[in-house]
Amino acid sequence: MAEVIKINDNTWRIEDEFVRFFLLCGTKKAVMIDSGVNCPEARKIAEELTNLPIMLLNTHGDGDHVSGTGAFEEIYMAADDYNNCMLKDRFPNTTLVPVKDSDTFDLGNRTLEIIAIPGHTFGSIAILDVENRILFSGDSVQDTHIYLFGDKRSPKGFSSALNKLISISDRFDYIYPSHGTPILDSDYCDKVLESWNKVLDGKIEAKIINLFGTDVKQFDGEFCGFYCD
Repeated sequence: MAEVIKINDNTWRIEDEFVRFFLLCGTKKAVMIDSGVNCPEARKIAEELTNLPIMLLNTHGDGDHVSGTGAFEEIYMAADDYNNCMLKDRFPNTTLVPVKDSDTFDLGNRTLEIIAIPGHTFGSIAILDVENRILFSGDSVQDTHIYLFGDKRSPKGFSSALNKLISISDRFDYIYPSHGTPILDSDYCDKVLESWNKVLDGKIEAKIINLFGTDVKQFDGEFCGFYCD
């Protein structure tokens, strides 16, 4: 069963096994950020928390973020991930509403801004809760292991994605990632980049592990880890 945790009067996080998703409410509408790994009832959970109309906005298209998608007719996300992660095939009754960098959504006294950060996936985005100074980072900033292997990923772009977040870090005070510790300080983008740079510079030794039937390189950094080809 998913665990609903109230952050404040208009924000909740829903812990679903090893991943979390979020419900954000304004005065006019609500946004659900992702929909969990094993939570087809995600929309029902959200509707028990608010009477506002709810839209689904995805940070990216990995399978552990989309389990409740089928309850929505429209899914707001980057087109790259809707296509590369085959969401159209998995949820044929959904319609993509593509989002791009700098798009904004007015929920009513609450503005969300899209930050395109391709790396973890080609279509990864972060979501800036502007007035509340919170960054919802998806999987791109966290203190556990970040997936950067397989044809859905863009490891060559990951440094640029982190640097982009660092360049706007004066606009947020906290980071809410989808995995690991629920709340990170705004400087954690720098810490993830520091660990990633050590991987690129050969300063962290890789261990070969089998993950979902594929041999990958596991790097264990001081602040987070990575799974790479």
